[in-house]
Amino acid sequence: MGKAFIKGIAHSAQHEIYLVEPDQEKALELKSNFNINVSDSNNYEQQIKEFIKSSDLILLCIKPQTFNSIKDILKENISENQFIISIMAGINTNTICNGLGVSNSIRVMPNTPGQIGKGISVWYTRKPVNEEIKNTIENILKSLGDCIKVNSEEIIDKSTAISGSGPGFIFYFMEIMMNSCNEIGMDENLSKELIIKTIIGSGELAKMSNKNFKELRDEVTSPNGTTEAGLNEMSNNNFENSINSGIKAAYIRALELSND
Repeated sequence: MGKAFIKGIAHSAQHEIYLVEPDQEKALELKSNFNINVSDSNNYEQQIKEFIKSSDLILLCIKPQTFNSIKDILKENISENQFIISIMAGINTNTICNGLGVSNSIRVMPNTPGQIGKGISVWYTRKPVNEEIKNTIENILKSLGDCIKVNSEEIIDKSTAISGSGPGFIFYFMEIMMNSCNEIGMDENLSKELIIKTIIGSGELAKMSNKNFKELRDEVTSPNGTTEAGLNEMSNNNFENSINSGIKAAYIRALELSND
């Protein structure tokens, strides 16, 4: 997701980007691809000291488990007039603000389709921000796709289980479909094309239609037909329960991450 943000910001707006990345090979690759600023040092703390103080906006594209190990060095170099944007799953704005010694932070839940500008980001700010900052945030997020501002932080954790983890669930479904195609003897390339275009087309149809998901499902489900046979078998194998419990497990894990 960090790379997606760099790509989007570099291509869509006039921003000077400074990257803190201890992996020098990765940093140099990103510098070459997007003309961003990287440090000559491969020391994480040195990079933070070199770049953070001169930045107006700090984007934390790190794993939740990393926050505790770097928050102290960040706190030493961050001031109150800088804006903190975090994409860490489960780490709430109170934890971010207390850890960094600031009064406000912005929390974003993007998703991986943002890599190609087709993502959806949900964002929340702990305290109100002025129109200029709001526009800056939305311009950055729109470089990844669409964005939605919410007024309750708990929606971020719930969105994590839907739009954040959702691509993983959908890719898993596509993987299972591919395995099924192999079992019935279909050509792999043809199977891949059919699966991808079916997923994309169904999504576009749902987007353009005024009907709800059940109504759209009913339209393709003829009595005693192939779709009904497949859906009945999925239902008999607890497909609905698997989806429900999976989404709830992702949500619970998002809540747990704040305490890890």
